[in-house]
Amino acid sequence: MTQLPIISVNLATVALESLFYGIFLVLAGTSMYLHLGRAESQASHGNKLSAYFTPVILGSVWITLTVTGHWILTVTRLFDAFVNFMGGQEAMLYYMDLALTTEVVKTAFLIATLIVSDVLFIYRLWTVWNYNYYVIVLPICTVLGLCVAGPGVIYQLTRVAAGGTVFVSQLNRWISADYAFTFTTNVYSSCGIAWRVWRARQRSGSRYGGGNLMRVLATIVESAAIYTSYTIFFFGSYQASSNLQYTAVDTLCPVAGIAFMMINVRVGLGWAQNAHPSAASSGAITSRRTVEQSFAMRPVAVDISQVVQKEDDMGHPIKSDFKEPV
Repeated sequence: MTQLPIISVNLATVALESLFYGIFLVLAGTSMYLHLGRAESQASHGNKLSAYFTPVILGSVWITLTVTGHWILTVTRLFDAFVNFMGGQEAMLYYMDLALTTEVVKTAFLIATLIVSDVLFIYRLWTVWNYNYYVIVLPICTVLGLCVAGPGVIYQLTRVAAGGTVFVSQLNRWISADYAFTFTTNVYSSCGIAWRVWRARQRSGSRYGGGNLMRVLATIVESAAIYTSYTIFFFGSYQASSNLQYTAVDTLCPVAGIAFMMINVRVGLGWAQNAHPSAASSGAITSRRTVEQSFAMRPVAVDISQVVQKEDDMGHPIKSDFKEPV
């Protein structure tokens, strides 16, 4: 199989990551606006600063910083390769030196994004399952493995000789471990939350928020599919020893951010709709609060701390199966 030129894949990386970063930035700005508006409303009712320091807001800020830092270094490396390094005459040599500080720090931004996303994902799984510690034993083990394997990749990068590749055996072991840990965390958490939501929908029925629960379930499946599919694409190209993996791994950071922010925006828009109920409803007025908090993902999932809270025809509240997160 003909190997893709190293310069070509890095040029494609700059173009694609810039495109994805632009999409991410729009979603991040919209998400922050909606969530801060929600926090301000809660703070006015006595919650004060605790309304602003939620896992969703803090996670959004962290992911925005890491994705932005990753993109800045991608662009910086482009100018270094074609302008600063040896007068721009040896761009290939520059891109093949994996031990450069810019490459190591850029990888660190990616690892940091994955770790925080997985931690938030596990937190939301724990919340949805009414703070059941037994449910999160496996993903906690995998995220701890990622906390070890991630820095291992960064360390091994600093030891790669000039002209070396990411396909050397020392790096291969750490990268494969990273992939296995984050993949397991996301698949396990997604399935756990989706199953919980599906069961809640079966118990509540379509009359009492079943449509809301199905939308939540769809969001979980969509976000998990985005992240999981892209990680499979990266790992497949890496195991095939294709230089395409350079583009895949560098664009994984903004893609994960897009999946995360898409859920945040969708949740925020749901809050806005619930704040302005339609006046066309007839009969007894029912109170409904649907709170879908994003986390992850990779991304990638939704916290349903209070999936549905309604009153029946006699005015008695229908208790939710989900506890409100601390």
